[in-house]
Amino acid sequence: MSVQQICREEQVVAVKGMLLSNMLEYLGIPLDRYFRMTSIKDRECHISRCKGCSRLRECVHMLLGEVVDPATFCPNCDALKRMI
Repeated sequence: MSVQQICREEQVVAVKGMLLSNMLEYLGIPLDRYFRMTSIKDRECHISRCKGCSRLRECVHMLLGEVVDPATFCPNCDALKRMI
């Protein structure tokens, strides 16, 4: 198994365990498309931003159905929306 495959597998686990996966789903971006359209470096940035986000409350409220534009709080929103 290559280093890239290991990194990808670790990133799949990381993304699935974060609100990032919920945001992808909310935006209608299938996980396989996300991984096809992003580099390891891009995903590392997205994961880091999500982990360090101070606005998780807004994210959770939006994902629970509150009408909130993710562009107003999500540090990954612009990059993710380019995949739509």
